[in-house]
Amino acid sequence: MVDEALLKELDEYIDANWNQVVQDITTLVRIESVEDMAHGAEGAPYGPGPKKALSAALDICRGYGFDAHDCEGYVGYADWKGASDTQVGIIGHLDVVPLGTGWSVDPLDVTRRDGYLMGRGTSDDKGPLMASIHAARFWKQRGTSFPYTLRFILGANEETGLRDVKYYRNRFADPAVLFTPDVAFPVCYGEKGGYDATFTSAPMEDGNIVDFEGGLAVNAVPGTARVVVKADASLLPAADRIAVSQKGDYAIIQAMGVQSHAAYPQGGLSAIHIAVRYLLENDLGTQAEADWLRFLETLISTSDGSGVGLQSCAGGFDALTMVGGMIRKIDDRFVQTIDIRFTPATSPEDIERALRMAADNAGVSFACDLCRPVFLMDRESPFVQALLSSYRDITGDMQEPFTLGGATYAREFTTAAGFGADVFGSERPKGIGAMHAVDEGMSEEMLKNAFKVYALAIGRLMELDL
Repeated sequence: MVDEALLKELDEYIDANWNQVVQDITTLVRIESVEDMAHGAEGAPYGPGPKKALSAALDICRGYGFDAHDCEGYVGYADWKGASDTQVGIIGHLDVVPLGTGWSVDPLDVTRRDGYLMGRGTSDDKGPLMASIHAARFWKQRGTSFPYTLRFILGANEETGLRDVKYYRNRFADPAVLFTPDVAFPVCYGEKGGYDATFTSAPMEDGNIVDFEGGLAVNAVPGTARVVVKADASLLPAADRIAVSQKGDYAIIQAMGVQSHAAYPQGGLSAIHIAVRYLLENDLGTQAEADWLRFLETLISTSDGSGVGLQSCAGGFDALTMVGGMIRKIDDRFVQTIDIRFTPATSPEDIERALRMAADNAGVSFACDLCRPVFLMDRESPFVQALLSSYRDITGDMQEPFTLGGATYAREFTTAAGFGADVFGSERPKGIGAMHAVDEGMSEEMLKNAFKVYALAIGRLMELDL
């Protein structure tokens, strides 16, 4: 149970400081912190956007009295020194996925609509990170002394490579326990394994498809795709989610899907698949191009891996997912990425065997780009239970801890879990997007609750025998 006097103090803090919380989130959302390696530089290895966001977040932490440091632009940290050097850690990220198209609001500002804060990063992960920073600030302003040092780790490369964590862990010891406000409540104690691959076609000589570009990120269901093909647009039929126009001797085919996180493909609709189907139905490719397109159909027509025999499920985990995130035509070859989230029922060796067989049968090349194992914590551990009780005592919601398909910072550390700020199983109203989607938004009420949960959790983690 929570002391009623403490609850009253938490409510008073958030009432007095909510506008400041929103302003801090807005400061970060206004920075387009998408990875831009082409413009990376010393002190800004992931490009100017992530560096600017990292600097802004560190400035916010300094303003609240934390000892903040920029580690050459790779990562940052902000400490509140306790009685010992043992650390309780909180890690969030400041980089975001590309903005995408079709927003009804400015993605680089915070718009308030129907109780939601909308903008890229409001949900993933700038909004939740600020809620946790203010939770620590609550204790600091209260004058509380803790036995352990509280360390915020501020990442800048979570969406594309986790190079920030690799840099950090090569130089610093792990906190004794750590959570990331980048998933959902009540507690995420396990994550599927991840397997990313790239398929490359054979050279296409004298092809009809001049260009094919779709998707913005490997780890997202593609919301748009564009094909340039040798054809007369006036002779092409209308089709759902397809727009056709003419430019010189070429037809421009625009496919419109629904962008969503690759871990939750059921909420998305692949624009690449829509384009592939249209090209095949209208016989717009040469024989070699049609063979490649049919191979893509096998890969991406479903999101459960069944096209290559990989559908699987295991206790405690939802089924395997497989998404074709991006396609490009590079010189005379087509290149397609695949993002797989797998359960303990499937091994990386099983995946490689199935994908390599599919590639060999189609005469295309295959390369594994990333392989990360399944991550699983003991859900009965004092650490997980301290998080769980903090959520339940603030909200009264008694749902159980869960596992998910997304990959977070938690899996990179020794003792870690995903913890908020959304609520597992909750649905956003029409017009409010989820993580990685257009019109991304986060409930103000959920963020206020998250602040209180994080504050309580910080206090309870400080009571553990670490």
